[in-house]
Amino acid sequence: MSAFTDRLEKACDATRSLLCVGLDVDPARMPVPDVFQFNQAIVDATADLVCAYKPNLAFYEALGLPGLEALARTVEHIRRAAPDAVIIGDGKRGDIGPSGEAYAKAMFQVWGFDAATINAWGGQDTVAPWVADASRGAFIWCRGSNPGSADLQDLAVAAPGPRDHQQPQQEPLYRHLAQAVQGWNQHGNLGLVVGATVPQQLAEVRRLCPSMPLLIPGVGAQGGELEEAVRLGTDSRGRLGIINSSRGIIYASRDKDFPQAARREAARLRDAMNRVLEVQGKGWP
Repeated sequence: MSAFTDRLEKACDATRSLLCVGLDVDPARMPVPDVFQFNQAIVDATADLVCAYKPNLAFYEALGLPGLEALARTVEHIRRAAPDAVIIGDGKRGDIGPSGEAYAKAMFQVWGFDAATINAWGGQDTVAPWVADASRGAFIWCRGSNPGSADLQDLAVAAPGPRDHQQPQQEPLYRHLAQAVQGWNQHGNLGLVVGATVPQQLAEVRRLCPSMPLLIPGVGAQGGELEEAVRLGTDSRGRLGIINSSRGIIYASRDKDFPQAARREAARLRDAMNRVLEVQGKGWP
């Protein structure tokens, strides 16, 4: 187990939770105008219920410098209010050479994220800068939760290994990527992003990567089935499946009671996940 995976497990144990809250700020939907104050209230209301927070960088970048300043303050506040929580910078960065190294430096050394989501379209060269520090993690976008993911991620490609020249073996691209990541995972700090909206693919990735952390978006607003996400996405111990909900939690209310509503929804999701684990005999000690 890597330093990052160990940190992730401890974060889950501390709150007996597999729940990650996505901080996808949208001023048009927020009941308060200040982005940091909104995030601060969400974090304070949910800190004892979750294992991770996942700010989506796109929403902060879209607000210009004030958005980036709010993001920096949010990261600092999470460190104070939820010191055990893992902070995942969701930017799906991906590049090679000095550009890739600069992206990794920005996410880990400048922003101080514990992990980042990345895009491995450039192959192993894209991934290398993100895994050099075993205390930091990277979740590779493998099979998305959006319907359009199938356009590329489900494409059949030649499978590795011996082939029958008459009838070459093929497999979906997402499966090929998952197997490749297993070989790239030299420091044990790589994970995969697989959507809850594609339970068959989620189960297949977990089978191929039995001990790798999976970040599972798509529960809630995108319609992913929570019970299947827990059952199919966690490892043999009922761990290492980090299930993300964003809009369903942070916009549970559009009124001034939004922190209380966010807490209720986070508690509902965490407790529902834990019931699934208990039925499987994999509950928290």
